Amino acid sequence: MKWFKTRSRSRGHAVLTPYQSGVAAVLVRDEGEKARVLAFAQGQGEALSADLLNRVAAEAGIKDVPLIALLDQEHYQTLMVEAPSVTDEEIQSAIRWKVKDLLSFHIDDAILDHLPVPGGGNRPASIFVVAAQAPALRALVQPYHDAGLHLEVIDIRETAQHNLAMRIAPPDYAVAVLHFDGENGLLTFSFGVNLIMSRRIEGRGAAGESLLDKVAMETQRSVDYFERQYSWLPLAKLFLAPTAQAQALLRRLGEYLPIGAESLDLTRVFDFSAQTQLADARTQNAVFHLLGASLRPSEKAG
Repeated sequence: MKWFKTRSRSRGHAVLTPYQSGVAAVLVRDEGEKARVLAFAQGQGEALSADLLNRVAAEAGIKDVPLIALLDQEHYQTLMVEAPSVTDEEIQSAIRWKVKDLLSFHIDDAILDHLPVPGGGNRPASIFVVAAQAPALRALVQPYHDAGLHLEVIDIRETAQHNLAMRIAPPDYAVAVLHFDGENGLLTFSFGVNLIMSRRIEGRGAAGESLLDKVAMETQRSVDYFERQYSWLPLAKLFLAPTAQAQALLRRLGEYLPIGAESLDLTRVFDFSAQTQLADARTQNAVFHLLGASLRPSEKAG
């Protein structure tokens, strides 16, 4: 099985993953200008099980397709560290040493992977590190194995969100994407094929107008940090993922941000004509990262 950054050589993937209080699946065919959503299915269950996975996979018609699952955000951390000056053979051990005191769990329980972040100006090259809890990974994988399903990739929300950013960014500009689920936010900054940085925004019990103010203020701080640290990457705008609170949150963002903010229209990227239930903003908010994961880049077999 592959961890999030490795490019697959298969012709495509479906996403079958834990979702709210159950499991959901999306099957997408990337047709160049747009990606056509061929299937969407979901099932409820108190625990992830082989039976539940098989039922949803069968409904979506993906039992024989290479699958992607998303690891829950509670089970991994993302970190930005300066790229170590070591050989490729030494990079993993160097990263472990750099992040071992930065994790909320023991380094012996961590499975690490990383993406390069280009340097520029006076800033050296960095690496975007993902540290996953090994017990949580094993618990995620086992039901797929028991179901006889081909789980090939474990992905994370940050890279799924980055996949969408790559489809909407204007050439030679960076973009920010904010997903807000009504309580918490995930903010990513992308430039071309590079995921530059990410930040989780926690509501921490706030509600109503104070919650929107908190999200907008924390977003502004992150935008200011990005523009200071990556001043050579022009930031075009912020795209807000579909949400029922889009109008109110966009007003707040407009008051705080030095750049423009607009709703991310997923019909720019996807054709939902075969799955019209996905046209609703609330549903799009819930499946946003499943759709992003479905756009995972693939290499052609050579």
